[in-house]
Amino acid sequence: MKIGLIIGSVILVLFLVFCLVPLKEVSYAVTVEYEDTETYYEEQPYESSETHTNSIPLQYRVTDAHDYIENGKPVLCVSLKNEDDSPGIFCIRFIIELSTISIGSGAINITSGTFHDQIELDLDPAEIETAIYLLNLNAQSDNWSWGYEVIPDTKDVDTAVMVTKYLRVEKQRPVTRQRPETHYRSVTLLDYLLHYY
Repeated sequence: MKIGLIIGSVILVLFLVFCLVPLKEVSYAVTVEYEDTETYYEEQPYESSETHTNSIPLQYRVTDAHDYIENGKPVLCVSLKNEDDSPGIFCIRFIIELSTISIGSGAINITSGTFHDQIELDLDPAEIETAIYLLNLNAQSDNWSWGYEVIPDTKDVDTAVMVTKYLRVEKQRPVTRQRPETHYRSVTLLDYLLHYY
């Protein structure tokens, strides 16, 4: 009887150890969060001064424009003043309208047309000069009229212009990330045999 009791006690102790006491270590995967630093880039605007070069015409003023007759020929005059601070060449382009009537052998012939010619004036600042153009026609018999246009020289002018540019800047910020980790725990032999073996 004592032997049965001892054997029963041993079996009970072994059963309890087998079912209740954690004796075996097993691994399992978990996802854990952790803090990290992330690098990112941002385009930051900033103002910058740039120099732009522009070509602009010189300033001038027509001080006089007239015509007169000399030896039966028309003489055209245009006076110009350079009102800029730079010297330059000013082109005076004469525009002449001409019509001629001729009578011959019972017919009246009328011819008309426009022609152009030009004179250049090289003027220093504040200088005045006159372009004089002699028309090779008969002022009495020919019908004519004239006009002109001035084509000034140009100069380069630098202008400071503010423009927006962008700079790529590296920045950092905290972020929460996840990673898998292997953890360990102790289980009973019964649990190990039922779930892990």
